[in-house]
Amino acid sequence: MLLAVVSGYTLFTVATAFSTGIYDFVALQFIARMFMVTEVGVGSIVLTEELPARYRGRAISLMIGSGLLGGIIGSLSFPLLVETRLGWRMLYVMGSILFPLLVGCWKRIQETRRWLDQAAQGHPQSKAFFQELKETLAVFQRKYRRSLFAGTAIWFLTNFWSSAVLFFFTYYAMQERGWSPEMVGKTLTLAYILGSAGYLLAGPLLDFAGRKITACLYFGLGGVSAALCFQSETYLLIAASYVVVIAMNAVWAISATITSEIFPTSIRATANAVVNNLLGRTGMVLAPALVGILSKSLGSVGDAVTLIALVSFLCIPVVAFLLPETKRQVLEDIAVS
Repeated sequence: MLLAVVSGYTLFTVATAFSTGIYDFVALQFIARMFMVTEVGVGSIVLTEELPARYRGRAISLMIGSGLLGGIIGSLSFPLLVETRLGWRMLYVMGSILFPLLVGCWKRIQETRRWLDQAAQGHPQSKAFFQELKETLAVFQRKYRRSLFAGTAIWFLTNFWSSAVLFFFTYYAMQERGWSPEMVGKTLTLAYILGSAGYLLAGPLLDFAGRKITACLYFGLGGVSAALCFQSETYLLIAASYVVVIAMNAVWAISATITSEIFPTSIRATANAVVNNLLGRTGMVLAPALVGILSKSLGSVGDAVTLIALVSFLCIPVVAFLLPETKRQVLEDIAVS
């Protein structure tokens, strides 16, 4: 699955370069981004099942943080690529550089040992696909209900907070603070470069201080920095607080680490698909809509985003009271199949 979705993302990214209009461009990018979201989820599962307990947090944070690095490289290279004969299409063509790597990985990357051990212990893995879909309902059994609710809450609030503070920053800075496009561009580049430190720090914190302390710290600072950013008026304060906002987006890695650990191997992938991609992603849809509604009544996008960004504090009691501390614990000791 990991190799399949990475291949799919690469293929449809390259195919986007050959789009002829807005409709096929959107269709190709829709499919590409579907694969992109899936590869991050499957990657987290593979790392969780393969790595020793003391490295799991660092590994997942590094994986998701490398996506941020890729975005920085892409944004910096775009001005150069757009000047080539292919123009903007060249950025998508560059996605083809992964094809040789994928060919080499097809035989190197194997199933995780835990998945294979489970199969050897009498858990049949070769079921019909539609039977697997039907068994998704197993995630909703009583014994998994607490983890299901906590995992869904974490991912919903993560998506809710993140989409509000990221999607509306440019509009807020230009329309309500009078920034020029150049000021926005420089601030975003600086924020993503400096903010990557948040991802680098999250991993060691997860493995040293623990999942609960790290999650509460990041969600708390995320709410404070977002409120400061969207309520300030001076350039330096807005820019500095937005750097912290980007750094606190490492809550994606933190949430992925937690929800990959709290479910047993038999339903780990299915449960993460439900709590993140099915239920949790609704936060990414609802937050922008709510920003639009609130901005009309409040008269300011900044005020609307500030109000919505404070929901990150709701994650703190969820993490503190509904989730176990999984630092350095063997997966089989966290959740029993």
